[in-house]
Amino acid sequence: MKKQISLFVAMLLLGTATVFANQLPTNGNRLIVSIEKSDGLASLDLRLANLEKQGTFVELRDMQGNTWFSQYVWRKHGYAKKLNLKGMPDGNYLLSIRHSEATIVQMLNLSKGVLTVEKHQRMEVPTQPGKDLAKGK
Repeated sequence: MKKQISLFVAMLLLGTATVFANQLPTNGNRLIVSIEKSDGLASLDLRLANLEKQGTFVELRDMQGNTWFSQYVWRKHGYAKKLNLKGMPDGNYLLSIRHSEATIVQMLNLSKGVLTVEKHQRMEVPTQPGKDLAKGK
């Protein structure tokens, strides 16, 4: 019985871990973005893959427009960063990843030292000039 309860609790904890991964087309490869709530209450693991050595800008801003973190990544195939939000004021934050092939914006909420990664992301994929997306040409 103890094993069943322990297993149930472990499954419940794993089920509440927030993981988002998106794959977007980039020159025949796939840009992979993983935003995952870390072990700590107010920390976040960010992983980017298949950057193809193209410039990528990562930024965390609050809703008043104040920048809390920013980093430009270039000449890399991948990037990983653990963001510790401990000590930051409660409120909503936007984590944005700008790459030549797409912009991804993720809403985060920090309340009483506990980070929540919202379920939805906004993705913007720029269209190529002269390309008709409806016909695929």
